[in-house]
Amino acid sequence: MSVLFNKYNQFLCTFVPEAKKQRIMREKTSIICIYLLLLSFCCSLNARKKIGLALGGGGAKGVAHIGVLKVLEEAGMPIDYIAGTSMGALVGALYAIGYSPKEIDSLVSLQDWQLLLSDKVKRDNLTFPEKENSEKYVITLPFGIEKKDRMIDGMVKGQSLQNLFSNLTIGYHDSVDFRSFPIPFSCVAVNIVDGKDYVFQKGSLPVAMRASMAIPAVFTPVKLDSMVLVDGGLNDNYPADVVKRMGADIIIGVDLGSSDLKDREDLSSSVGIVSQIVALHGYDKYQRNLKITDLLVRPDLQPYNSSSFTAHAIDTMIIRGEEAARKKWPDLMDLKQKIGITNSVVPAKKQIQLPKRSKSFFIRNIYFEGADPHDEKWLLKICKLKENSHISLEQLHNAMAILVGTNAYSNVSYKLIGEGNKDLHLIVAPKSASSINVGVRFDTDEIVGVLLNGTFDYHTRLHSHFSLTGRIGKKTYGRIDYSLERNPLRNFNLAYKFTYQDLDIYKNGNKFLNTTFQNHFAEFSYSDMNWLSFRLKAGIRYENWNYKSILQSTLSDFQLKSEDFINYFVSAHFETLDKTYFPTKGVSLKADYTLYTDNFIKFRGHSPFSALGFNFTSVVPLKPKFSIVPSLYGRILIGKDAVYPYKNIVGNEVEGHLLDHQMPFDGIHRIETFRNAFMALRLQLRQRIGSQHYVLLTGNYGMHEDNFFRLLKGHPLYGGSIGYAYNGMFGPANASFNFSNQTKGVQFYANLGFYF
Repeated sequence: MSVLFNKYNQFLCTFVPEAKKQRIMREKTSIICIYLLLLSFCCSLNARKKIGLALGGGGAKGVAHIGVLKVLEEAGMPIDYIAGTSMGALVGALYAIGYSPKEIDSLVSLQDWQLLLSDKVKRDNLTFPEKENSEKYVITLPFGIEKKDRMIDGMVKGQSLQNLFSNLTIGYHDSVDFRSFPIPFSCVAVNIVDGKDYVFQKGSLPVAMRASMAIPAVFTPVKLDSMVLVDGGLNDNYPADVVKRMGADIIIGVDLGSSDLKDREDLSSSVGIVSQIVALHGYDKYQRNLKITDLLVRPDLQPYNSSSFTAHAIDTMIIRGEEAARKKWPDLMDLKQKIGITNSVVPAKKQIQLPKRSKSFFIRNIYFEGADPHDEKWLLKICKLKENSHISLEQLHNAMAILVGTNAYSNVSYKLIGEGNKDLHLIVAPKSASSINVGVRFDTDEIVGVLLNGTFDYHTRLHSHFSLTGRIGKKTYGRIDYSLERNPLRNFNLAYKFTYQDLDIYKNGNKFLNTTFQNHFAEFSYSDMNWLSFRLKAGIRYENWNYKSILQSTLSDFQLKSEDFINYFVSAHFETLDKTYFPTKGVSLKADYTLYTDNFIKFRGHSPFSALGFNFTSVVPLKPKFSIVPSLYGRILIGKDAVYPYKNIVGNEVEGHLLDHQMPFDGIHRIETFRNAFMALRLQLRQRIGSQHYVLLTGNYGMHEDNFFRLLKGHPLYGGSIGYAYNGMFGPANASFNFSNQTKGVQFYANLGFYF
């Protein structure tokens, strides 16, 4: 065409007069314009209208979107734009970047949603102080001078969910344009600073997904620039308006009924009332969005709700979504015919390969965002990651769990960015500087015990940790602890403790002593915890025992008087147990040695006496729900003149329950005193029923004698118990019947709450 016009122009310039030449050029221009208009009109007649998909929010009910997507693909319905809210954002984002409905179905169904929504850190990733304090308090509240330190973000930090989103969207962690996805995508969040919608169309995809699902008071909000973002369902739970603005001519919507208003009869619970308030807040926009929807799919998801994340519920709701979409099959066919499309013109959908957990990435550089620059060296060391090396997703997850386990950070996430995703950025959110903690327990021995704790962390060049602890109950004390941390795994520790206690002491099954006393305790120690599974601690301790009243039976051979002691100690502890209560695997090995003096060197003018203690426990799983738990433990006093406060004390189910050196023994739920050398073997058979219920059969056999070398010929001690236990969120609840040769008849024992 252009060649012909050039030849024609040469002809005009050579043979045609100027005036006629101009007239011909004007006519030519007019003809070209008319030609272009006709061409544009013809193209517009053949152009297909754009189809947008709006996926509503609804928590667990959002898995129904997967079933709808299966039918849409089967029907050959092309999707040009996707907008999602909450769970709709998760499903929509994965579909937009190339995951098939079948792949999304597998991903959702195979997840451990209980773990994802709990943010629970594996015990073997905790430091020893965190292991000791974990599962002790039922209430933990942030506290501090600054407002940010007093903010209660949510019951779930979203650590596990963020990791999942990051794993599934590798390659989309950097600042990306969502409109460039295989299917352009948007998702909705709400900025609670000003109450306005924030529509993600660029940025980090996993951050956008996480923000859109941040249910207020349940999940920690996502802080982005000056915004604090929460679940988009607060304002726009069915984002048909968003997909309309993206350019959609036709809107297909999936509404989960979460925005429907409830009748009076349904407003009988706090959950129902809160849901109603949220629905009322965005009801007008919801109604407007319904009106602009061309084809609406509403799966019947009764009786399930937003928290129905069980495997059966998920499978059922996906099927319900598919069934609801199939009922719309004639409407889908009519819509295709109306807009003039056939299967032959359905655009090919780009696919991506699912990232495998075992897959490794070559990481060139590792950066920490949000951490003190002075801490980066030891952070890199403790998380066991190396630059210029291959790192698997499993290694990456373990590293983040370790960082959270230090208790310095409330949340750790990651992103892979840069050329070839070779730069690893670990984003850490510092934990609130301080907290108030409360523990409560009940049992048949003590009746009730209350533990109150205030913890204050100072993140300076040399980190320090200060805590105040008070216990009320049969064992009442107040304690002050201060730690100066060279780094969070090497501590110089100072402690002071005042105890007031009233104890009954038994011997050979008979009560022979009651004493009320005060104990002052001051300690300096150094602890090295460079290995998460091993701790070494050494120090010096001052103790004062001041007896206020003493009631002795004729059986008593103790001569009690107020005394001062200066003791040197060293202890080592190796532990790999996966749980504090009812572990399924791992071992625990403890050993300690204490030298007792009254003047730094001697005791009562002669050589000091000492004590050697040990405890070995292992969990041997024989079947998925059946385990054998053997234990071997004991304590040996070395030297002469071992005094009453440090005699071998045995009783209760928990080590150190009433006295620090107290050893447990099933069948004895009181304080029994034994000879200088004591050793016991404990064997527990544990059968789990369901997920958290247990039947326990336990037996103990021990020996005690004054001389360790005659221990095997010493006095026997045996006992056992049979019981039931439930591992609940407020601690274990257990009831058992016990017997030992030190007691008269069968005893009953019950406990509710964490041990402390």
